[in-house]
Order: sequence, then C-alpha cells, then structure tokens
Amino acid sequence: MLYPFRQAMPVFNEVLRRGFCSRDQVLDLCDKLHRDCGPALRLLHYGTGDCENGGESFCFATMIEGGLVPPRMQVEFIDPRAPHKRYRVDFVWILHDGRIIVAEFDGMRKYIDPSMTDWKSTRQVVHEEREREDALRRAGVTTIVRIDYQEAKEIWPMIRKLRDAGVPLRHNSQLF
Repeated sequence: MLYPFRQAMPVFNEVLRRGFCSRDQVLDLCDKLHRDCGPALRLLHYGTGDCENGGESFCFATMIEGGLVPPRMQVEFIDPRAPHKRYRVDFVWILHDGRIIVAEFDGMRKYIDPSMTDWKSTRQVVHEEREREDALRRAGVTTIVRIDYQEAKEIWPMIRKLRDAGVPLRHNSQLF
C-alpha cells in the first residue's frame, strides 16, 4: 500500500503467481487494518498472477493506469498449418469487430543473452520471431504490437502504440 500501482503490481502478481498469499488472505488483512486499503483493493481487482515476469506486470499496470481495457494474458494460439505448434502471447484483446490485437513485452535479453536464445545467433532468433508472427497471423491475430520497458516506463509511447493499434479505452476512463 506504500507504493504506486505500477510499482506494486509486479510484486502483487508474483505473490499470486507463486501462491505465497491468496486473495482471501489479502482481504482478511485489509479487514483487520484501520486504514484506507484502496490501493490493495485496486491490486486485488486487477491482479491475476498470470504475468510471467515483472516487466509484463509493469506493462499491464501501465495499461490500466493509461485507461485501456484490460487484456487477457498468456493466451495460446495454434498454428493452423502446424497444429503441434503453439504460441503463447503476453497480452490479447479480442474486439467486437473480430480483430485480435496482441501485445508482446520484449526485453533485449531475449535476442542477445545466450541463456535465453538457447545459444542461437541473433539472426536465427529474429528469423524464428518472424516465423512466430506469421503463425500468429495465420491463427487470426490481426495486429501485433511490441512493447519494451522504456516505452512502458515513459507511459505515453506504450499507450499511444496500443491506441493506434485499436486497443479500446475503458468506459468512463480518463487518461491520467
């Protein structure tokens, strides 16, 4: 309750993801405190534990703060040409008109850190990423937006990218 929403969400999501604490336990604690628990209740409302790392949680919290409709997270798509190939994406919005917007949080480590690239060259990693995007489009994804930490940290570059891609605002939301 001492930290801003965007800084607290990564910790809160990780606690939920690892099962260190349940939602009911957080509510019970809030009931026992004699202070405003609004920040904790907001985390309870939006937190899911579905984000796989702190960067994704930070992006998710930035989306919420930016007034966007909350995405579904960690959704799996199957390549229709190769049903044995499954691709999980970080964030998804399925719009009323049938469009499917995907946002992926990308850190540079994914391209250059041998422990994350399985010792593949940068060229091979980029090639596989293109193949993955092609498979996602075959599976019905209409737009793929890549987000990095700096864009999320600065807020507006990320929100602008997502709005330009067609991600809707929550009803009655004001942008900051």
